[in-house]
Amino acid sequence: MNQEVLNINTVEGVSIPSNSSNSIIESALLDGFVFEYSCKNGQCGVCKTTLLEGEVIELQPQLALSEEDRLANKILTCCCATVSDILIDAEELSALKDIETKTFPARINSLRNLTDEVVEVMLRLPPTTNFDFLEGQYLDVMQNNIRRSYSIASTNKDKEIKLLIKEYPNGQMSNYWFNQAKENDLLRIEGPKGTFFLRESKKPLLFLATGTGIAPIISMLQGLDEDDTYHQAQPINVYWGNRKAEEFFWQPIFTKLNVSFYQVNSQPNDDWSECEGYVQEIALNKIKNITDFDVYACGSNAMIQSAKQQFIGKGLPENQFYSDAFVQSY
Repeated sequence: MNQEVLNINTVEGVSIPSNSSNSIIESALLDGFVFEYSCKNGQCGVCKTTLLEGEVIELQPQLALSEEDRLANKILTCCCATVSDILIDAEELSALKDIETKTFPARINSLRNLTDEVVEVMLRLPPTTNFDFLEGQYLDVMQNNIRRSYSIASTNKDKEIKLLIKEYPNGQMSNYWFNQAKENDLLRIEGPKGTFFLRESKKPLLFLATGTGIAPIISMLQGLDEDDTYHQAQPINVYWGNRKAEEFFWQPIFTKLNVSFYQVNSQPNDDWSECEGYVQEIALNKIKNITDFDVYACGSNAMIQSAKQQFIGKGLPENQFYSDAFVQSY
């Protein structure tokens, strides 16, 4: 491919050198700038932006783009590279400017089964390691040439890194976590990654999660609870969805936060007395004016895409919807 250095320009006036061998988001990250991104494989759509000027080439399929998106000149920055100078409508996330992605050794400090299909993994890093992250971000774990991404469930102040890991049938990494892993195993981690973190805002907060998508939300809420400078002035609502009652392994217990918490079961039985259905639909039914909220959604891509479509359809500005989708690993 052409190695000529080109420029990525944003409406904010940020200019970044690029070439056609790197995706737009990789070029930005290499130059120390961070735009919205998550899965990096074209499935979640978090990095979607508008190509205002210039030309790009597709490095991998832009799976999250609709035909309507393509007609509106939308692109996924994780899937496209430049073939000319370009101008895109993207916001540089200054909060992540000093958060550096690094690779570290880590050892398993403890393993605890929370349900039949979810294990809590506590990792410890070398004593001199400085692993800074924003609550909500994720990391990659590498073991025997397998790499998987997991949201961090602990806070930046914690001495250990907490991961909540779901078992997937026939999953290579699932086989390790549920059948082979033991305390003191040596792993490698790379992180932090992603742009899922709390923005500064005075709006009420709405959190949606399915399954272990509750992990970064636990991290965010615990971070707020531990922040001496944070004083809650607006409602905080959490809707957490699972398929069965026994999959609800967490209850919000905070020192100062006042959180309205809803457990939503998509396959309830006769003994279930909480909410029934899908988190996004239950939230819409209970919240009178969704446009007042900043929304943070994590979990299945199907839930996130449905929630985004429905909430925007009810008037929520797209820039008030933040997400981190759990998508298939390749």
